[in-house]
Amino acid sequence: MPRILVVDDDIDIVYMIKAVLEKSGYEVMTASDGMQALAIVKIKKPDLMIVDLTMPVMDGWRLSMKVRQDEGCPDLPIIVLSGLIAREENHFEPNEPYTIYIPKPFDIMKLADRVKAILGEAKK
Repeated sequence: MPRILVVDDDIDIVYMIKAVLEKSGYEVMTASDGMQALAIVKIKKPDLMIVDLTMPVMDGWRLSMKVRQDEGCPDLPIIVLSGLIAREENHFEPNEPYTIYIPKPFDIMKLADRVKAILGEAKK
């Protein structure tokens, strides 16, 4: 069963994503800031991360960079959910540390479809 780490300081968003993804058959771990998430990554090695950019203690951008560089997970898929950056879905700069950018507010079912597409049915 693929493991997904959801990192957001908005508990309502975390519970909504967790409920939908668990219903789809994924193991979902959660963290409310980047430092908690980094500790989970070191121990649990998720197959995918869903990360908010604006969080206390360590923001999502710094978390993503640390996971990519310090934790040696350059290929870990990272979906960023954020209202912070006004850009189109899927648009990213070459040096961004994430795989997909989805602006908030977002459609939870589209997010679930994206997760399924990234992880593939074969892993389930």
